[in-house]
Amino acid sequence: MPRTARKQSGSSVYHIVNRGAGKQIIFEDDADRAFFMKKLEALLDEEGGTLLAWCLMGNHFHLLATIPFERLNELMHRLQTSYAGYFNRVYGHVGAVFEGRFKSEPVETDEYLMTVVRYIHENPRKGGVYNGLDYPWSSYREYCGKKGYADTSFVLDVFGGLSQFKTFHDAQHQDERCLEAREVPLRGLSDEDARCIADKLLEDVAVGSLKGADRQTRDKALAMLKARGLSVRQIQRMTGISLGVISKAGKEMNT
Repeated sequence: MPRTARKQSGSSVYHIVNRGAGKQIIFEDDADRAFFMKKLEALLDEEGGTLLAWCLMGNHFHLLATIPFERLNELMHRLQTSYAGYFNRVYGHVGAVFEGRFKSEPVETDEYLMTVVRYIHENPRKGGVYNGLDYPWSSYREYCGKKGYADTSFVLDVFGGLSQFKTFHDAQHQDERCLEAREVPLRGLSDEDARCIADKLLEDVAVGSLKGADRQTRDKALAMLKARGLSVRQIQRMTGISLGVISKAGKEMNT
């Protein structure tokens, strides 16, 4: 089946979305998110683009950017290829990281620009992963004065200033229909909470002894810990098992 042609924006503003292949987590921790954002920042500079708003969730991302239409595919191809290479190296992952072709939609009017900006910033709250708008891995804090990756001046001009920007975000409104990607719970457990969960979950084997357990026992336990919401890096710190082994655990049983 031929792919649908990507729509060009007369304003050169695009809302861009993609998620992990099979809805898998693509951002395990803050180091992953920082790598993605720094690479995006560098590529936007090279490709003549500007980031207006953004949000990184556990298994997907939202970007709002101005960029010439003819450079959009190149930007996203370079970004996703670079991040996939990083992710595979760090976690010993094999196969696709992203769910194929990224989605994009043109943002042509001031009204829809305002809607998309609010939609992006509300994503963590609506996804049940953060209770508030000041989620640390979105551009909302940057609009409130924190230095970051987004150029906030254009959007604030559209809103008429910071006060109007905040009022618009806080106002009651119906759910907006924008590009979306289903979120899975973000792994935000503290190491202490993660250890308590692991001790209760693994009744037959101690967490600290998993490294010396037989492969079947080890991989079953690792899969259970990941399914419960513990991050790969948290499990590594508790068990001493390599990131690659943890990342692969459970996958072979499901194939």
